[in-house]
Amino acid sequence: MGGDLITHQYAQVQARPSNAPGYPLYTMGGWLWFHSLRTLIQKLGLYVGAPALPNPIPLLSSYSMLWALVALWLFYRILCHITRSPQRPAGHWPLAWLLAAFYAVTYFFWYYATTTEQYTSAIAQTLGIVYVYLLWSEQNTAEGRRSTELLVAPHHNPHSAFRRLLLLAFLCGLSLAHMLTVALIVPPVILLVLWQAPALLRSPRAVISNISAALAPLLSYSYVYVRGALHPEWWGNGQWHTAREWFWAFLSTAQGREELNRGFTPGRAFWGGGFPELIWHELSLPLLILGLIGIARLERKLAFLLYSTLTLYGLFCWAYRYGNWFQVILPAYPLILLGVAALANQWHMRQAKNSRWVRNFPLLLILLAIIWRANASWPAANSHHRADDTALDHAAALITQPLPTGAALFAAVDDALALQYLIDIWQIRPDLQVISSDKAAGWLAQNRPVFATWQAAATLRAELPATWAISMQSAGPDWIVLQSGGLGREQPPAFVIDRAIMPGIVLHGYTIAPSPSAMPVLTKAGATLDVTLFWQIQLDDWPEGLSISIRPTLHGALIPAPTGGVIQQDTARPAHGLLALDHWPAGHSVADAYQLPLPAPLPEGADGVAVILYRHKDNGFENVAELNLPLSP
Repeated sequence: MGGDLITHQYAQVQARPSNAPGYPLYTMGGWLWFHSLRTLIQKLGLYVGAPALPNPIPLLSSYSMLWALVALWLFYRILCHITRSPQRPAGHWPLAWLLAAFYAVTYFFWYYATTTEQYTSAIAQTLGIVYVYLLWSEQNTAEGRRSTELLVAPHHNPHSAFRRLLLLAFLCGLSLAHMLTVALIVPPVILLVLWQAPALLRSPRAVISNISAALAPLLSYSYVYVRGALHPEWWGNGQWHTAREWFWAFLSTAQGREELNRGFTPGRAFWGGGFPELIWHELSLPLLILGLIGIARLERKLAFLLYSTLTLYGLFCWAYRYGNWFQVILPAYPLILLGVAALANQWHMRQAKNSRWVRNFPLLLILLAIIWRANASWPAANSHHRADDTALDHAAALITQPLPTGAALFAAVDDALALQYLIDIWQIRPDLQVISSDKAAGWLAQNRPVFATWQAAATLRAELPATWAISMQSAGPDWIVLQSGGLGREQPPAFVIDRAIMPGIVLHGYTIAPSPSAMPVLTKAGATLDVTLFWQIQLDDWPEGLSISIRPTLHGALIPAPTGGVIQQDTARPAHGLLALDHWPAGHSVADAYQLPLPAPLPEGADGVAVILYRHKDNGFENVAELNLPLSP
């Protein structure tokens, strides 16, 4: 349900291919980062709590932050490089720092730097290409050699132009194993390299070496094939007979191509909500205009690279989905800000004889822009303790109940996805597995129990063959256990009372205990009390119209509910109204579980629960039986 943000979490935790075409190098790096970091935290005992597992969400997000920091460092180095002067041989570092800080607080960069997406790595790769190109261009000019001499660089010089050219080829080719849209910057880079060193094409060694460096990242797709072949359950929807068929279909990124083909819609407004409106919304219209103008003030070849790349970005977003390709828009921001840096640096040099305030006027404006942008971005970019982050709360309560080892779980889609997340990502109860109704039928056919949430149990029963004799009873306040061909091991009550309620209905016993605590980061408000009644039913079915009401007591009195009345839970028949007695053995106890909310952790003086069995009548209710069950008889 969380889309790519969750897809990348599964990929990095399980070393499985991400969404097509798999982002193999990024995913393998994320897997190594996550497991190394989590193991280190556990070994050093830096996490305190129960269960003793670090929260994986910030650990996984920190991998995006790692790439964001790399991107910011590269951006800072590029800014320093282009603002060098005889007066500032190391570059205008205050200007570089402020522009990097401004980019850091733009919404999209900030959001994707703190969530599990690969976009910050694409930005780092794009900026890496620009930075290495600048270093190569500078070294190529400094060496002042003929192209044939340039191609035979000394092995002891790691900063030779040729080695930097190989690194540049590798970074360009990396887009083939990462984000394909990064490759939009590659054609301008190739043109510039050939413009500055045309003799490269006359050297077989240079051509073969650079092509090999560019294609080397493709070897990482062997990881996608191997992992996919080992786990056919990861293939998704489709009909493939072999891993090879799936692999080639996966690499073709059919979903991506379908989205692209639907992108160009005649008559659709180019500016409305798309590229480049998103850019000036983030950078502000003045900075966007100044940046585009300022690029012309840069060195001619760098200006060609930036203008050409931005043009390709614009054409791509215009033709395909109008700017929804954030991986294209995000690298455009720093490229435009390079033009802002050029103008601000030029202002600083021309105002050298004026006062410090006049010289640093652009820095003050950028500082104000940082404050404006950070204030505007923070409410949306802040992913910490959001009010709508409740998707795991119910699943956390479900999975902390005492389910047997290796249990198969069935739940509605939202609960199933959340349970799968807690099992696979959090590694809470990794012995459990979430199954479909088809797989549940297979388990039941083998006389193995299936545990369904009480909300989904009726759906599961309806999807099973109607002729099957399936028994259902409570397995905790939120779970129903379905069993075919026998009831399995009977649950023993904590207290046995054998109280006859009416002919054929006996309350054999009960268990009352505080509910198990959910995970520390997913605590529930207040506290709850788990109550399980054990009925012995000597009838064909539960009596028609006989309802059950459970109410906690404090010093013998019922506890008022905040909304009025008293705290209680009612049901029309045991097991959330789902009790099924198909082929029920005589004398076997039926588990009937409830969960009662309390106003605080088990309050002092809480002494038990009242159990009332009643029937509806025309003028109200008729109590059939009333029992007071103490916490400790």
